[in-house]
Amino acid sequence: MEKKNEPKEGKNGLRNYSFERVKKGKIVYLNDPRMPGAYQEWTNFFYTKKCLYCSKEFEAKRVDTTFCSQNCQKAHLRLRRK
Repeated sequence: MEKKNEPKEGKNGLRNYSFERVKKGKIVYLNDPRMPGAYQEWTNFFYTKKCLYCSKEFEAKRVDTTFCSQNCQKAHLRLRRK
């Protein structure tokens, strides 16, 4: 039986399938002086997760995203090589 607190990992240990919250849809207002009140709406899912390297909370579009940025991913891989 699998524990809920343990993160689910993929085959190479770099995929993190656990998330804290999920929300559907997001509205982002654009700061364009030519078009006041303009916004962009996304209708897909957004997952709130924690980065495996820096433990920062971030929003991801994919359920298997592990790191908040490419810098965290590179730093994690550098530590794994040692």
